[in-house]
Amino acid sequence: MTLDMINNVCAQAPAGVEQYADMLLGWVKWGVAALIIAGGFISIGAIIVGRLATMSRAAQMGASGLLWSILAAVAYVTIYGILWAIVGRGC
Repeated sequence: MTLDMINNVCAQAPAGVEQYADMLLGWVKWGVAALIIAGGFISIGAIIVGRLATMSRAAQMGASGLLWSILAAVAYVTIYGILWAIVGRGC
């Protein structure tokens, strides 16, 4: 067995399961994206409310939440890219 034979193997869902696997992965993908976006908007809202109402703790929490939302988005894109590199595309 050569190294080329190992590298040319692509992961595939078992017969009959592919549509359900695609549906599940689609729901997870969009669900995580929606949570990241919602977290970003909630954090921006906390920053605005904290600044307007002179609630410095709310503004700090909002800034922290915004940072975590950005880090989650970067991790999401990175992990998604790594998984596609492992599984492969267009086999």
